[in-house]
Amino acid sequence: MKDINVEEIDVPLAAIVDEAIATQSEIVITRNGVAVARIVPCQVSHLNRHYPLRGMPITIAADFDEPMPELWEALGA
Repeated sequence: MKDINVEEIDVPLAAIVDEAIATQSEIVITRNGVAVARIVPCQVSHLNRHYPLRGMPITIAADFDEPMPELWEALGA
């Protein structure tokens, strides 16, 4: 956790938010030594909701394109 005095902030808010995201820790904004705000990085698990397999390794079998006559027989083709 990092404390920043509101009177001493000379960087844009975006830079402070970027630091919170990069360090994955909260930043407390103080005024006269009293905490007045917190910047806390969000959990990004909701972003992966539509892509549950993202980041998982992909393995392709050596015979993935081999004919499967038993499959066609089972399907009645």
